[in-house]
Amino acid sequence: MHCILVLLSFFLGLLALVRAEAHEEAPELNVITTFPNNPFNIVKNGQSTRVVFTFTQPRGVERAIAVNSLTGAFLDPARKDGERKRIMRNMTNRILHDDPLVQFTNGKPLQLPYDIHSEFKPQKLDIELRATVTDKSSLNKYNVLLYRGSVTVEEPPQSLWDLELLSVYLFLAGLVGAVAYYVYVSYIQPALRANISTSSSKRKDKTPAPVANKDGKTYDESWIPEEAISQQQRPRARKNRSRK
Repeated sequence: MHCILVLLSFFLGLLALVRAEAHEEAPELNVITTFPNNPFNIVKNGQSTRVVFTFTQPRGVERAIAVNSLTGAFLDPARKDGERKRIMRNMTNRILHDDPLVQFTNGKPLQLPYDIHSEFKPQKLDIELRATVTDKSSLNKYNVLLYRGSVTVEEPPQSLWDLELLSVYLFLAGLVGAVAYYVYVSYIQPALRANISTSSSKRKDKTPAPVANKDGKTYDESWIPEEAISQQQRPRARKNRSRK
């Protein structure tokens, strides 16, 4: 009886070891990657581009696989895998704190979104998207390839009311105003003052001095009526008589 128990425990341990070795292999996942409302896989600089992964397992496979994180990288299409500078820039690593399981929930497969951000000059680039998953039965982690393809990097359309452009417009307007003020104060204003002073001095020089007549008077009495002249002379004559 003792020998039977020993053999049974041996076979059970061997079976567990075989199952563990089988589970050491990376899990087989069916992943569909889509770019919602973006059929040409266009990535615009300064904007997030949404990617959605749909996870399922092959029929007959029911491993408890949890998705821990999503990440990716931009690749140089002119270089091959393993060459230097093949990876141009790594993408953001999105951590999934709830570790969702790859299973159907309410009849729907697991779907996870991921946002891509680009700051490259307009061009066509290769991308690679990956996920870190965990086998809940063995607690082993795996790096699984989700998608490999290409995207087209473009600049977003510029708006006249864009805040950055408005700040540039204000800066240029202030710079032009400062230059115009400097030119006016340094050159135009002194020139205007010099012209005004020159014209005023010329006017003073052209003003004729009063010329006295033979009688010693500086004005012409020919246009004054004789009555007015006689009235002005009578008081003078009276004053002279009173003095005598």
